[in-house]
Amino acid sequence: MPVLIAPTAFHFLACPEGEVATARGAGMAGAGYCYNWMLSSRLCSDVVKEDGGIKWLHLYMFEERDLVEKAIKSAEATGKFTAIVLTCDHPHVRVQGRMLPYFSSLPFPSEALDRSFFPNQDSVGGETITLRELLSLDRTTSNVPGGTNSDKLSWDDVKWIKSLTGLPIVAKGVLSAADARRALWSGVDAIIVSNHGGRQFDGAPPAIECLPAVVAAVGGKIPILVDTGVRSSTDIVKAICMGATAVLLGRPPLWALACGGSDALGRMLNTLKDDIKADMMSLGARSLADLGPSLIWPPDRERLDDIVRACGVKATTLSSLQRGDSIQAPHL
Repeated sequence: MPVLIAPTAFHFLACPEGEVATARGAGMAGAGYCYNWMLSSRLCSDVVKEDGGIKWLHLYMFEERDLVEKAIKSAEATGKFTAIVLTCDHPHVRVQGRMLPYFSSLPFPSEALDRSFFPNQDSVGGETITLRELLSLDRTTSNVPGGTNSDKLSWDDVKWIKSLTGLPIVAKGVLSAADARRALWSGVDAIIVSNHGGRQFDGAPPAIECLPAVVAAVGGKIPILVDTGVRSSTDIVKAICMGATAVLLGRPPLWALACGGSDALGRMLNTLKDDIKADMMSLGARSLADLGPSLIWPPDRERLDDIVRACGVKATTLSSLQRGDSIQAPHL
């Protein structure tokens, strides 16, 4: 299934089991899960106990480099994480600093502030902090617990992280061809085209509009994924037609968790998988490899031909389809 759950925080607000429920629901459908190390209420060692689907570890680049190193080592120790995802477009905490205080006024029991904690801080020698304690921090002098987002974030940080681990490095937050090339030169193994869910910079362009330029820029050398605004199977199929290897879902999994925990998430993802298959059957595509830019309407022939030449995306005509064919997920 060409779908992963994007890294998001505070899953316990949607479901008491938090990230464990997320991992279980993803496994039910064979979807991947990108686990947010920083603000998760369940340890990575607990999350990986849930089978099914690939698991990636998401990190921010902290000023405290020893914390980054310890987080990577703790993930490697599980033997279950297959990639490190580094957010490259977030060298500040503007949204966190302004939005966290609103949690104290949300309509959920006050005791939830004490039940909600971030145990990964313990796993690397820090102190477990509850949401109540997090809200009490002086936002003008303190960052979120366990690390301070580096305001000196650069592509050299990617090279440094690669020196720490043999796991593939995925750069998240690329929106331009120029940055895609820089990421490639820095040695990343994949790119996620993303505008951070539109939460960090409201003037950022839609990720889907940036996708063709990024795909063309890397020329098929590494996989390109995309997130932000993906809500339906047709969104996913369109993204793959435009050169994406897979997509990530951010908000929809949280909505499913809130409605019915891991079971609801599993049902949502399996329904999405069935819808992707139906969409492909309607297009005459036998496999994901048959999805190409010629299936996007209205076709911008000059632009699509450029994409095909640059990245080797296969443009197909409608063909017969045996309904028994299965969708093969791309190798990530």
